[in-house]
Amino acid sequence: MGKEFLKNFIRKNIEKFGFDKVGFSKCERIDSEFALKFVSSVENQNYNVLSYLKKNIEIRLNPKFLFPEGKTIISFATNYYRKLPENITFSKYLTTIDYHIVLRKRMEDFIEFLKNEIGDFNYKICVDTSPILEKYLAYKSGIGWIGKNSLLVTKEFGSFVFLSEIIVDFEVEGDEICENLCFECNNCIENCPTKAIEKERKINIRKCISYLTIEKREKLTKNEKEMLKKGKYVFGCDICQDVCPYNKNIKEKDDKEITFPSILIEKDNAFYLTINENGYKKIFSNTALSRVPYNVFVNNLRVYLNK
Repeated sequence: MGKEFLKNFIRKNIEKFGFDKVGFSKCERIDSEFALKFVSSVENQNYNVLSYLKKNIEIRLNPKFLFPEGKTIISFATNYYRKLPENITFSKYLTTIDYHIVLRKRMEDFIEFLKNEIGDFNYKICVDTSPILEKYLAYKSGIGWIGKNSLLVTKEFGSFVFLSEIIVDFEVEGDEICENLCFECNNCIENCPTKAIEKERKINIRKCISYLTIEKREKLTKNEKEMLKKGKYVFGCDICQDVCPYNKNIKEKDDKEITFPSILIEKDNAFYLTINENGYKKIFSNTALSRVPYNVFVNNLRVYLNK
C-alpha cells in the first residue's frame, strides 16, 4: 500500500471509530521557536504548581525519546461539544465515561483494524497523559491552530475537541500546517473573568479557574475564592471557549460514550452538598472528575455557593 493511498485509507476510516479529524506529522524534535516558548513558560514560577510539566522535558521536546522507532505521528481530534443549560457549572469535557478511557479503546480498535489491512507494525498510543505536546502535534499535522487562549482550534469543531495520537514505525507524508485564523479577535482574552490570559498564548495558571477547580489540592486562599466566584464553574472552565467565534454553531455528535452525563443536568449544585464521599464516587467514578478528591470538590462548591 503506497504512502498516499495509506493516508487516504486512514482518513476514510476514522469516523467508523468515532474520530472526527486526523492529521499526520513526522516524528521528530519540535521546532526550536516553539521549544523555546514552552521551556520559557514552564520555567516561569507560576508553573511551579504544575510540576509535572517540568518532568521529561526532553521527551516533550522530542517524541523520538518516547518511542525511538517512531517515524510518523497520527493525530486525532474528537468532537465533544454539547449545548448545555446556562446553570451547568461543569466543563463540557466532563463526559459520561472518562474520555481517556474511551479514546484509548477506540485507538486500540483502530490499530487492530489497520493491522488487518496493512500488516503488523509497532506503535505507541498517547491520550492526554503521555509527556508529549499534543496541541503542537495537532497543529503540526494540520488539524487546527493554537488560539490566543493556548487551546487548539479547528475550523469544523472549534476548540471543543479531545486530542490523541498514535506514533507508528512506518512513514506517511506529513500534512501542511493550518493557518492561524484568530486574526484580530481577542474575545478569549477580554472575557476571561480572572484575567488569567494575560496576553496571546500567555496564561497565568494561578488565576485560571480550571487550575483552581481541578489541579489545586490545598484550600483556596481568600484571593482565589474571589476569583472562583467570578466564574460560573466548579469543575474546569469553558468561558474562553464559549466566546470564541469558531465555537458557534458547532454540530453536536450523537455519541453515547462521549456525552455530558444526564444526571448533571437533572441535579442542581446544592444536591452535591447533600451526598457523602461514597455518593460522590458513585456519580463521578467513571468520569474525569474522579481525579478531584471529594473534599476538594465540596470545598470549592461551598465557595461557589457561598455556603
